[in-house]
Amino acid sequence: MKLIKLHPSELILSEELSRSSTSKQFRDRLRASIEEIGLAEPIKVAPLLDGKYLVVDGTMRIQAISSIRELDAERFNTIPAYVTEYESRFEVRYQSDIYQDLLPSQLAMLVEHLHQAEAVKKADIARYIGVSPTTLRNYTGLWRLMQRGGLFAKIVELMDVGVLPPSNPYAWLRLTGKGLEYVLKERLCGEGEEIESWLKERIAAARRGDGLRFTIYSVEAATSDLEPQYYREDEDLRSVKRDLGLRRSTTQQLFEAPQQSDASIKKESRQKVVATMRHLSRVKRESNEPVLQLAADSLREYLQ
Repeated sequence: MKLIKLHPSELILSEELSRSSTSKQFRDRLRASIEEIGLAEPIKVAPLLDGKYLVVDGTMRIQAISSIRELDAERFNTIPAYVTEYESRFEVRYQSDIYQDLLPSQLAMLVEHLHQAEAVKKADIARYIGVSPTTLRNYTGLWRLMQRGGLFAKIVELMDVGVLPPSNPYAWLRLTGKGLEYVLKERLCGEGEEIESWLKERIAAARRGDGLRFTIYSVEAATSDLEPQYYREDEDLRSVKRDLGLRRSTTQQLFEAPQQSDASIKKESRQKVVATMRHLSRVKRESNEPVLQLAADSLREYLQ
């Protein structure tokens, strides 16, 4: 499929190519994600006779972008889109639904099965399911987390229920087992809270449609600036890989701003955020006042 860039005014939406029902919570999370990191995946369109393009896959993403542009018309002046044939619009749409309904772990397993057992090139898999090479690389990262097992597999489970974003698995893969334990215990869990109980509580809350959800930046902050023994590779090699990854990533702009600040200021800021979030967790856990619990929960979500 050919990749082009289109202005929002060139796009036409159709109800017959939209999902029949989606929760408001999902729509709100989608809008927040696009507003924060941009459009991670191109939409799919089919050319129309009048020169415009029918949105085959990506109606909700376009609706989210439209609501963002109502507040800031300068954003999203161009939208990346894969062009498909008009006659294949329903086939492409339903094919996309199949993959979108899979959990991150299920899609990671499917990608690795196609690649290893069926000898399908990953570039071909990316084109077939309509994702970017960067996203497919992330599924490979998820697969590696699953293969490492233990707490690393639990990280993928948190991604499946939406607590952690599945779009930066390499932030976790760079850690040793002890490094992962340290991050969970010291930077994510509440003060005095055990890792296993924290994991169970977060997963259960997410399945109820409740609980905290971490952003890409909060994950990057939590897994950065650790002692060398908590990483699998030396600092220089990690820096090179991270720089290369950021150049390839569609979320590059998200990390450029923190990198521009002085390292000591950045580290101090992260430490303050971590300390504040742990304190808010304790307030929520120990307070008997529902209003105070809700305020602590909301503030912690904002800080993430």
